[in-house]
Amino acid sequence: MGDEALREATASERLTLDEEYAMQQSWRLDEDKLTFIVHLRDPSAPTPTSDRLSFLAAHNDSATMIGDVNLFLHAVTPPSSPSSSAPSALSAPALTRRAELEIMLPPSPLVPPRSGLALLVLQTFLSYSSRSLNLPPRAYFARIGFDNEASLGLFRKLGFVEGKRVEVFREVEMVWPEEVATDGRWPWEEQEGWAYEEVEDPRDDDRD
Repeated sequence: MGDEALREATASERLTLDEEYAMQQSWRLDEDKLTFIVHLRDPSAPTPTSDRLSFLAAHNDSATMIGDVNLFLHAVTPPSSPSSSAPSALSAPALTRRAELEIMLPPSPLVPPRSGLALLVLQTFLSYSSRSLNLPPRAYFARIGFDNEASLGLFRKLGFVEGKRVEVFREVEMVWPEEVATDGRWPWEEQEGWAYEEVEDPRDDDRD
């Protein structure tokens, strides 16, 4: 990632090409990470229900790719447990796991300002990941720079609030408020008409 402002906004580090390839391999194999590659819908592509393979093929390269959302699972070690006996993030009970979020949707001429795309992407990612990984809303958090008003505002719209502030890194943790009872569901899932569709990719069997 060569954009200095974008790296600062996303708390990312500059990587060499070999490091980028190694990271992509890690994302593919590590079970404590999850990523969504965000593609802009190709209006000429068929719907996933009418022709799944053609739909997937139309969104299979960088021409429609506009960003990504990432999740890192962390196991929370009880105070009485030695660090050497800490479970892996994946094997830890759901109530003792934390899920760190990162979203990167840089400005694009393909997406008009204030389109609401980032909000929709995060809503979909949170709904999918919480269900597939059995994570409650209070498990999620994001570390955001003090000056990154766009990302802070985005998480506030979702319902997150400010938690721990780390002055040395000039970051704040945005967390789900404990007092908001959701019964394991996100508020937008209760809205009439809200839904997302999962499309299985048969090519995954060849990649694994």
